[in-house]
Amino acid sequence: MSDIFLSDASEDLPRVLPLVHALEQHGLSVWWDRTILPGKTFDEVIQDALNIARYVVVVWSQASIKSHWVREEAGEGRRRGILVPVLIHSEVRIP
Repeated sequence: MSDIFLSDASEDLPRVLPLVHALEQHGLSVWWDRTILPGKTFDEVIQDALNIARYVVVVWSQASIKSHWVREEAGEGRRRGILVPVLIHSEVRIP
């Protein structure tokens, strides 16, 4: 089980990577889609990881607000009461 399921847009990698490293340095395990192994079914792996995460951290940006996947993952976190939003662009309106 991961402590954190991280949802973000791939375009935001340079801004997200320091966040992942900081969380891991504080002893938290972070799952994000860059850890999916080849040969695995993308949708199933994501759903399984989302289902067992203790928290869902969603990185909101100009790119991520347009992502259907990020919105769905945020919705699941909100539904379970474990959503932690992170805003990296101040001009973005969180959906």
